[in-house]
Amino acid sequence: MKLVVFISGRGSNLAALLKNQAQNGYEVAHVISNKASALGLEIAQEHGVNNSHIVWTDRNQGEQHATEILNQVKPDLIVLAGFMKVLSAEFVAQFENKIINIHPSLLPLYPGLNTHQRAINDGQTTHGASVHLVDDQLDHGLVLSQCHIAIEPSDTAESLAKKLISKEHKLLTETVKMIAQGVLTWHNGLEYSNEPLKQAMVIDSPDM
Repeated sequence: MKLVVFISGRGSNLAALLKNQAQNGYEVAHVISNKASALGLEIAQEHGVNNSHIVWTDRNQGEQHATEILNQVKPDLIVLAGFMKVLSAEFVAQFENKIINIHPSLLPLYPGLNTHQRAINDGQTTHGASVHLVDDQLDHGLVLSQCHIAIEPSDTAESLAKKLISKEHKLLTETVKMIAQGVLTWHNGLEYSNEPLKQAMVIDSPDM
């Protein structure tokens, strides 16, 4: 299975995908970043992966450039891994059911930014991350999988982010692995090994 990964920053989820690709049945074929300074581009280069910086100040132009790359590479799956731009409904429709995103909250809770602090402010005791299909609304599409961490009274947004990151890596790589193996599907409703799932796959049990 061929992937194109979109990034904006340090690329830690990209690094996890690359580390596990040989045994997990997928290949990162191209990396796209909206920031020339993104460390993830260096990670792509170190692994010999084709990569592009796309200036995204104008969304239409950015998406047009991205579409040209995607039409050339023809990926089976597009992975948004810390990509900090909102894609238009028109772009998403071109690649319907082929774009997934990893988001640092237990969706549908806390779409958007500052998820860790918002969870703390609301007195939540459990937090986590979600992998979901991308649709025409922000952090809204069908949730495929989730992982969980406990929120302790002493936690800050920074400590939650630190606790969650390794679980995010496992969540994303395991989810992409299951998609590559054809065991996690969503075209007839969310299914695992052809059995319907009533809710998202739990990749990691709650850290309680």
